[in-house]
Amino acid sequence: MPYSSPNRHLTTQKITWRTILISLLLLPVIYRWHIECEALRYTFPTLMAPFYSVVFTVLLITLLNLIMRRWTPKFSLKDGELISLYVLMSITLLFMSYDMFLPLISIIVHAFWFASSENEWRNLFWHYLPDWLTIRDQAVLSAFYLGDKSIFEPLYLLTWLEPIFWWSVFTFTLVFVMQCINVIIRKQWIEQERLVYPIVQLPYEITCNTTNFLRNRPMWWGFGLAALISLTNGLHIFFPSIPEIPNKHISLDLLFVHKPWSVLRRDSFAIIVYPFAVGLGFLMPLDLLVSCVLFFFFYKSQYLIGSIIGLDSMPGYPYQYEQNIGAYTGICVLAIWTTRPQILSAFRQAIGYVKATDRSEPMRYRTAFSGIIFGGIFLILFAARGGMDIWIATLFFLAHFTIAITLTRIRAEIGLPIHSTTFIGPHHSLVSLLGTRKIGANNLTWFSLFFWFNRDNRSHPMPHQLEAFKLSEQAQLDLKGMSRSMLLLIVIAMPLCFLMLLDTFLKLGVDSGKIGGQINSFGGRAYNFLHSWITSPHPANVAHIIAITIGFLFTIFLAVVRKHLFWWPIHPLGYGISFHIHMFWAAFLVSGVAKWLILKHGGIRLYMRLVPFFIGLVLGDFMTGSFWNILSIILDRPTYTFYY
Repeated sequence: MPYSSPNRHLTTQKITWRTILISLLLLPVIYRWHIECEALRYTFPTLMAPFYSVVFTVLLITLLNLIMRRWTPKFSLKDGELISLYVLMSITLLFMSYDMFLPLISIIVHAFWFASSENEWRNLFWHYLPDWLTIRDQAVLSAFYLGDKSIFEPLYLLTWLEPIFWWSVFTFTLVFVMQCINVIIRKQWIEQERLVYPIVQLPYEITCNTTNFLRNRPMWWGFGLAALISLTNGLHIFFPSIPEIPNKHISLDLLFVHKPWSVLRRDSFAIIVYPFAVGLGFLMPLDLLVSCVLFFFFYKSQYLIGSIIGLDSMPGYPYQYEQNIGAYTGICVLAIWTTRPQILSAFRQAIGYVKATDRSEPMRYRTAFSGIIFGGIFLILFAARGGMDIWIATLFFLAHFTIAITLTRIRAEIGLPIHSTTFIGPHHSLVSLLGTRKIGANNLTWFSLFFWFNRDNRSHPMPHQLEAFKLSEQAQLDLKGMSRSMLLLIVIAMPLCFLMLLDTFLKLGVDSGKIGGQINSFGGRAYNFLHSWITSPHPANVAHIIAITIGFLFTIFLAVVRKHLFWWPIHPLGYGISFHIHMFWAAFLVSGVAKWLILKHGGIRLYMRLVPFFIGLVLGDFMTGSFWNILSIILDRPTYTFYY
């Protein structure tokens, strides 16, 4: 069975230097591709997992490697090297993301270019912005926004070097702490609980089971179906006479015209059936699929009930973001509680209380706990150096890592391809819980400076790290070598990402019309939040606190019921993501019905035979989607996007 973990007694494969070298050589190429996508054309390959551009690239390399194995086997790559290539490309690509360094660069400069006498930003918060993390030199700002310059001119390069250095140090520490947490929970979540990890199945198949996978007929049927939909819809854009296959948006608004049903039209209500989402959904546990769909309708029903009894007149009802904050906190608490035996075991080994058995782990447990403690202290002192109160900084990073652990658990169990944490990050939860008056303008300014890595978290590093450990375990790769290689490439990738983005922005000019307005919207959102917080201070929001508490307690309740009633099919994770799966509920419904029918009438044998068909749906969507994406760059015009 290709989806079971191999035996741990087998010899592990080392991470080779040529894998690292190939990753480094490909890094500028794939960064250039993503600058075209995410900074200039807004097609966002990194908003979903796995990154389809990485799957596309690794599959091409794998096919080329099959030829090399036939004619020059001595120079061909081993399966473990291909898996390593996928992991290292994914972990470095996430920085060149719509949710990572693109908003960071905007935040570094935005407040000083867009300050005016009307918004009074100069008086409100300029003095809280650290010089070593931001840029206020008007000549440098003019080059950034108007263009026709180069980042490698001494004036601009030297000015940008200081914020690049400090933000890179901060980001490395942040990612390193996440990796340390993953080291501690890895054994429980991968080897003992044996969670599903649907995201890793496609890269595993194309790298470690290549020949059998490519010879599988059901896989090609799935590939062909997804490719047919994508090609037909892509050709429809060029030749409108070709009929479109309406899988991306079948609006249900016309069904809900009159009150109280019309409230269901809020937050988008449409049938969207992405082939890749159907494929990934089929790999998820059936109870989780049912829970996701059920709680989506539970979320929609809150609008309906509120309209009937008059609650919709309350500002913010049904407080979906606040419920989500409570649910995420509950999921994190549950995840840590169920993992406590492993955490205690790792801690005893770290302090030498029991004999250490962590030699095969990605890093020693003592190193991991030390990294969490000292890395956490560094993050807090980093913010404190710029004026953030230590107690607020501590709460901020606790809230951030709560979301990080929750997202990692969601990806491990459900494999949700797109997870958004809009309006549930620390800058929203702490404002609701404490109020802006108590937090203070200096701390609120840091909330805006940290907005870039708490904005939406769709390319969050922590789930990618644990999936890297899962792939390493499946492919019998050296975990310690993989951990070190990821950290090494991150050190190289971050400044390269900064420089390539800045080179593009200074050449074209962010305000020249050659780059879309989304870049400015990053800083705009961050500092507009700050402006409203400072100019309209308010105490803790009681309604928000109640909604957060309800979300937390309801999540705990669902977990308790599930534990004591073995037949109870509803999973609390479904409630946790119910507010963010409007794009996937229909696809998951298709996956769930298909999986139930296959298991009911064909059993596990038929299920295993049809798994490649559904993985083929994912691969077909990714490959044809990448084709249209590359064609868009070549032709310099919009083409079909297979999602979003």
